[in-house]
Amino acid sequence: MRQAATLFIFGTLLMIVVLIFLSHSLAIIQRVAVVDTVDGGASLLRQEKPLPLEVGKLVHAGDVIHTDADSSVELRWARWAGGTRIKLGPSTKFTVKRAVTNRSSGEEESRLRLDEGSIWVRLRRALAGKSKFEVETPTAVAAVRGTIFKVTVDPDGASHISVWKGSVAVEPVKGGAVSVSDGSSVTVGGAVGGAPEAMTEAEQEEWQTQTSVIGPFLQLDSPSAGQTLQTKSLTISGRTEPDCAVTVNGVATLVAKDGAFTTTADMPPGVQLIEVKSTAPDGAETTIARTVSVTPSAP
Repeated sequence: MRQAATLFIFGTLLMIVVLIFLSHSLAIIQRVAVVDTVDGGASLLRQEKPLPLEVGKLVHAGDVIHTDADSSVELRWARWAGGTRIKLGPSTKFTVKRAVTNRSSGEEESRLRLDEGSIWVRLRRALAGKSKFEVETPTAVAAVRGTIFKVTVDPDGASHISVWKGSVAVEPVKGGAVSVSDGSSVTVGGAVGGAPEAMTEAEQEEWQTQTSVIGPFLQLDSPSAGQTLQTKSLTISGRTEPDCAVTVNGVATLVAKDGAFTTTADMPPGVQLIEVKSTAPDGAETTIARTVSVTPSAP
């Protein structure tokens, strides 16, 4: 009798443990990135199998991306989880080690690896609670809460971290952690290293060219560049980051919760300029300008 009771208690406890494990597993969802742009040549290695990298391709945890010389790739995490966008520079080897969200707590964990080359990172919003976002290199780990920064691994193995906006905690493999904030950079490992310093003029000029990282994501689906219309009514549609304000030729346009927007405008005959601007809550802006040709409607 006692043995039966013991077995019953043990079985009940085991079932509870299994249910807790299953509930935790169901709460953890894997996040994937989508390839927004590919400029030049790049490839993806998935389970040791090389695959072509092209716009629209999904990137999962464990995937390794290689970019060719004079090439770049831009990634955006699907469904705006964490609001993360990453741009890979030329001759870069980049790995997504882990990217998950806990649906119960809303906490996120991202671990990325950069072995060579450069990446620019934009986190649209600050991470909350126990959420983590880390970039590993051969010589350091960069941990952030919500910021815009760049990580470069030099040929000698040194890691260089520069911060456009926000703050990054940089922990060298050997040595104490340092904090790098707005307009500063630090080099860890290799032949040099030390305390954070103000960005050089060259670094600041390079950052000014990274408009796709500094400003909010903006995608214009319609109209296409150089489109010819035989009607004065033009549909303008696209997507941006949630919480951004969108204007079309200076007129405010409604943005849905998922970042989609659609509006119409009457256009007189001739070549017309369409300027779409997305403004983030922090004031950062991204603008896309296109021209369309409007011909009078047939009688």
